[in-house]
Amino acid sequence: MIPVLTGLLLTMGSSLIASIVVKVTVTVCLALMGTWLAPRSRAAVRHTLLMAAFGVLLLLPMASLVEPPVRIAIADRAAVTPERSVDDATLTPLATSEHSGSGGEAAASFRISLSALVMPLWGLGAAFSLLPMAIGWWRVRVLRRSALPWRTGKRNVEALAIECGVKRNIKVLLHEAAPGPMTCGLWQPVIVLPAGAPAWAPDDLNRALMHELEHVRRADCVIHCLARLACAIYWFHPLVWTASRKLGLEAERACDDAVLKRSEATAYADQLLELARRLSMAAHAPPYLAMANRTDLAKRIAALLDGRQCRGRASALVVAIVFAFTAALIVALSPLRMVAAPQTRDSAALEFNAVSVKLVDTATGERHSDEEGGPGRLSIGGNLHRFIIRAYGITDGQIGGEPEWFKTHLYAIDAVTSGPATESQKMLMLRNALADRFQLKLHQEERDLPVYALEAAPNGPKFRELQPGEELDRDCATRTPGIYNQCFPSMEVLINVLNRAYGGPLAVDRPVVDRTNLTGKYNAHLRTARQSEKGDSGRTTSFPDLFHASALGKSDPVALD
Repeated sequence: MIPVLTGLLLTMGSSLIASIVVKVTVTVCLALMGTWLAPRSRAAVRHTLLMAAFGVLLLLPMASLVEPPVRIAIADRAAVTPERSVDDATLTPLATSEHSGSGGEAAASFRISLSALVMPLWGLGAAFSLLPMAIGWWRVRVLRRSALPWRTGKRNVEALAIECGVKRNIKVLLHEAAPGPMTCGLWQPVIVLPAGAPAWAPDDLNRALMHELEHVRRADCVIHCLARLACAIYWFHPLVWTASRKLGLEAERACDDAVLKRSEATAYADQLLELARRLSMAAHAPPYLAMANRTDLAKRIAALLDGRQCRGRASALVVAIVFAFTAALIVALSPLRMVAAPQTRDSAALEFNAVSVKLVDTATGERHSDEEGGPGRLSIGGNLHRFIIRAYGITDGQIGGEPEWFKTHLYAIDAVTSGPATESQKMLMLRNALADRFQLKLHQEERDLPVYALEAAPNGPKFRELQPGEELDRDCATRTPGIYNQCFPSMEVLINVLNRAYGGPLAVDRPVVDRTNLTGKYNAHLRTARQSEKGDSGRTTSFPDLFHASALGKSDPVALD
């Protein structure tokens, strides 16, 4: 069970979108848990907590893109590097050959297809989620244009606003289609009352105006719209919708608490029931904040009649603490990425018995890129970029973010082991030597990269398979100006050379994967045109596109026979 969960975490953590969804889940769970653990606290405090959570939800995508990633290494069995028994006469295969092969290519293709499908689906869901809010705005616009101003109500609101400390200019309108008191308007707050509101009892009218005035003071219309925007972004996440409904309930309860400061609870509860009855007879639910919304009305009335419930506004200290915690949560969560920690069996114990690392002076003509070895020694020359590729079994295009000197400074490494060691064991020792001498720290992550696929012709390969005891023809490696000639004993070695696992002159602009299914030993002869181009050591030869003969000219085709 634990490996399954680990694999799930790594799969989700390697994707930016999936990791954001995980962080959203953590944030919403923390907010809902906080409200659940504080049932007797003030509704305004719980509303502040949920409001802060929605702020995190809206800021997480932008913060995750802006902040530099901090990767968390998670032990994964799939990341364990097995020891391989490699014939000393052959070169070591890439550790990523099976990841970058046909299966890895198919997985990458599947991820690309899945991404191409998910993004339009997400956009469609977000559009449908925003549609009710757009319709609501349109209905509010129509209502405000057709409503009539009520001067007496405006004077009452201005008197109550002085008591509440509200300094905004608030319009009071009457409309026959309004089943109850409502608040709308993002920039210009408007309180809409039913056409029969002038005939209400003074106490009922004051309670209704106080409730709506509290919505204006708290800017609940703006908060409600931002919460709906978050719901549209995460429309597929049920916990986000649950938190949005909880946010609306706590906003109504906070406004109810403001009314109870100057009103008796039972009278206010009776008024809410009557307004809810009128609202149930309306043809459409209001697209704005209604005083007696039918949703969770029973919970609101139960809270009104609960004498043990704490009431009042959230203190400045509580608000400051919540928003400080919110800022810390954004900073802590947004850069996190989960990646598999590459592990080896007893890799820490695999070390060379003696290691010599010497800086090479290119002006003296010393070796630039070569490798020699045996069962108990390794002698390799080149730059640190090449050492990493060789030690970790990756291709030239699978390493990035390195300093410039990784490619410009050349070194010679001579090492001996305490006893006979396989090629894979020496590569593990080389990793430890690089980490010790260069203070090298690496991390691994999954990315979708374009690759070249080397495939066999429909009628099979033209080159001949070596018979038992037959040696490779070395005479094919002739030096011809502008032409590269080299023989290879296997497809495995050819792929590694194309991927520059051992350094050398070949330079391909993307990883090469083996899809030939040829596992035997052959006398394979690669012949192609080449261009001279200065690289890491000033001697690198860069090849044109090895897989399209037209790129090389008619006189210099690519041939593999």
